[in-house]
Amino acid sequence: MSEAIHKTEFISDSSDRTATSRGDRWEETEEITPIRHGGDLDSIRARYGLNDLPLVDFSVSINAIGMTKRVWEAAWAAFGQSERYPVTGCPRLVEAIAQFHDVPKNCVLVGAGTTELIRLLAESQADPMRRRAERLGRPEAPLAHLIEPSYAEYRRCSALARLRPKVWPTEVIGWTQSFAPPEGAIGIHWTGHPNNPTGRAWNRSALLDAVDRGGPHLITAVDEAYLQFLPDEADRTVVNEVVRRDNLIVFRSMTKFYAMPGLRVGYAVGSPNVIERMRARQDPWTVAAPAEAAARVALEETPDYAPRVVASILRESRRVLDHLWDFPGIRPVWPGRERPADAPGLPNFLLISVTEDSPWTSQTLHEALARRGVVTRECSNYRGLEIGSVLHGPGLTVPTRGHLRFAIRSLRENDLLLTQLRDLTRSSLS
Repeated sequence: MSEAIHKTEFISDSSDRTATSRGDRWEETEEITPIRHGGDLDSIRARYGLNDLPLVDFSVSINAIGMTKRVWEAAWAAFGQSERYPVTGCPRLVEAIAQFHDVPKNCVLVGAGTTELIRLLAESQADPMRRRAERLGRPEAPLAHLIEPSYAEYRRCSALARLRPKVWPTEVIGWTQSFAPPEGAIGIHWTGHPNNPTGRAWNRSALLDAVDRGGPHLITAVDEAYLQFLPDEADRTVVNEVVRRDNLIVFRSMTKFYAMPGLRVGYAVGSPNVIERMRARQDPWTVAAPAEAAARVALEETPDYAPRVVASILRESRRVLDHLWDFPGIRPVWPGRERPADAPGLPNFLLISVTEDSPWTSQTLHEALARRGVVTRECSNYRGLEIGSVLHGPGLTVPTRGHLRFAIRSLRENDLLLTQLRDLTRSSLS
């Protein structure tokens, strides 16, 4: 592609600011309900009657090394500002992020986690996309393009904005992400890089080709929430490409890599037109002062912090994955045990199928592990990973009895998971 910026008319047309939506006649395409996520240990205790049993939480994919001392101190010191409103827009953090990624400040928007920003993108583009579809003579065209399984908030936020979804068929088992909507698609293409819960990342060149083929009517929204865990992150990120492509936006999370989910910080990097439309719809003060202060220090510490995290994940993810291939009745959701040299690195979580020959289902295995102090993410509420789902890959057909996802944590904690999982799967054979 040339250095010319993709000009995306439906996000920069000034008439969008005053035109009345003609999408009011559209009906909701599906029921909108809350999404169940991991990390709710109180609900797990109540459901299984665990009372005060110590639990290790593998259900959320948070960096097990935790926040650094300086990040803790920055957040604590900022509590002294709690009697004042935080500065709207987090300008100091925006400047730090812009410097971190070498992009202009007007390409950055900070929010209370990436999910807020995903919703803002859907809401801010909904009316322009519907008008564009009508002008092209395609008023019933799908405007939210995704594969499943993937992060459920892509679909939910699209539904909240009344963007008609299109779930494109694709093989779940594979080494890389590869799906892109066909040429001429309109709307938003949501894609995880790597995808949650499968863990598959894109090859950078393939992703940029998909962005370019999408053209001016399709925004590619790339969720890089887990990309920093990969040892080859620098060769795979597309965040710097937003300065050359109007139809690309990248989401980054401070929650996962920097281990501060309770502080709620994430950011989007995109073209000024896209970012400004999102900013206009954002509530004021969504990021508290302690969260902003912690995030600024976390970025400063990245050169020293990141290598430690990546080395730990690289070592432990390979070790855990190697053991999982030997346990009866479960199967890692990868094409095979031998990973190609050019395959993307592993993130800080793994997904397994409970195979059809197992006496367990994902729900019964999840409960049995919880009763032994190990909480995993039971995945039957992911579309495409339901109990009884059949996964496909290159030369593979895998009937399943559900799926579990779990984080990669410390060596000691990972050994606990492996011990309990081995005992349960092997005891079921006797």
